[in-house]
Amino acid sequence: MGHSANHQRQSEKNQAPVEGHTKASLEAAEKREHAVEADFLETILARNGAMARNVVDVYESASELVDAVDMLLVRHALKCGFDREAAFEGFGEKTFLESSAELRTAAEHLAAIYFLNNPVTRNDQKYSALVSNTQEFLALMGEAQAEGRIPQNLLARDAFKLIAQNITTISLQDKGSEVTTIVELDAHHLMEHDLRGCMQLADTLIEHGCPLSAMDRLLLHQSMVYHCVGYMVPPVLEAIAEKGMNGKQLGVPMLAAHYIRNQYDDPNSVWQNVFPAEDFELLHRAVLYQDKGGFGTPEMALRVADEVDDSVRTHNIEAILRIAHRAPEGVAQITDVTEEQSKS
Repeated sequence: MGHSANHQRQSEKNQAPVEGHTKASLEAAEKREHAVEADFLETILARNGAMARNVVDVYESASELVDAVDMLLVRHALKCGFDREAAFEGFGEKTFLESSAELRTAAEHLAAIYFLNNPVTRNDQKYSALVSNTQEFLALMGEAQAEGRIPQNLLARDAFKLIAQNITTISLQDKGSEVTTIVELDAHHLMEHDLRGCMQLADTLIEHGCPLSAMDRLLLHQSMVYHCVGYMVPPVLEAIAEKGMNGKQLGVPMLAAHYIRNQYDDPNSVWQNVFPAEDFELLHRAVLYQDKGGFGTPEMALRVADEVDDSVRTHNIEAILRIAHRAPEGVAQITDVTEEQSKS
């Protein structure tokens, strides 16, 4: 899909917004996210000089390039033998609530397609980690639904579309790690270091008396799975594979955030059936600011508050993602937590 496809789906979105997401809320969110991406690009250029020029060309074609990532996902699924449409249709009209066992089985089957079925690329360790993390994600979806954050009528096939997209993205990025040696793309590193680290830091907040919802954990999981998807943009992946880090990697957070933004630009995206519009903004910000905060500083401390307002929630979700994937000493050693009461 190219530029015309983006115009088409934007038009469709305006005609029939997804239930729970008004046209106004989606358009307002998109304007804000476009603005922070533009600011991010200016910051990259200001701080990195000539090396950052490669980023400009890539970002100017960002919409087409993230569409290219979607096509890579489709092709990767087909190549590995995943019949997406048949798998989705198999759930019929069943709801998420009544299909938990079937969803777990389907997720295990898909993980096996990517990490067990091919004897040349078989990796039991990655398969086990993927199954474990996906089961945790499904459980969190159930808890978030019980909290009233996910619609009660969510269809099982839509839940599995989201799960399948996540699993396929993890597998595709893992393939990218083989041609670039970028450890962040490796499936085991993503799940057992980055994702596990996110959940440990979430536990740290709760231990310090700071409330954290199941939806918050879902956002952490989702943002971590996609925080490096910008590496899969063809010009970036190809350039790094051929020449190493030559500047294009500087735009990876921005491209990954743009990919997130496209999920609420597309009326057919199942993300909109799971994540409320305001949470898309949290996803977008967490991915965009995965290395440094909005003010250009690392901002590695968590904030603990008895009453969690939007600013504390946003800060902690961003900081958890940043600490989990950036801390060189390992997440378990991050113990200094700033105790800060939220101010009304």
